[in-house]
Amino acid sequence: MKLSVGNDLIETSRVLETYQKFGDKFLEKIFSQDERNYCLIHKNPAPYLAARFACKEAFIKALDLKKGQTVDFREIELAGTEFGKKNLKLTGKALALFEHSGYSRFTVSVTHTENYASAVVILYGE
Repeated sequence: MKLSVGNDLIETSRVLETYQKFGDKFLEKIFSQDERNYCLIHKNPAPYLAARFACKEAFIKALDLKKGQTVDFREIELAGTEFGKKNLKLTGKALALFEHSGYSRFTVSVTHTENYASAVVILYGE
């Protein structure tokens, strides 16, 4: 069985500062429309944005991209708006690289507080 793990930890304040500096341009470059809609309904969207950012980074680390390979962050979406387990929604090049690398399923876990967000992504293949 093929297995790969990626994790990421980010300070919520970094995401907030970037959002305050670049506004919607930052959000549109990094997050899908569904992610933006979900995060921005909260009084303080920063922890929710940070958790999704960490998830994208953790996925990329688990995928172990080769030098020169890139993925559009919007192609890695943390789906699910209810409390509890989330899921990844992969599209475009992110999905193609995932499948080409021999993976067929994944597990994702995210958590956030007022100050930090963390994500772990595990990729599984045969």
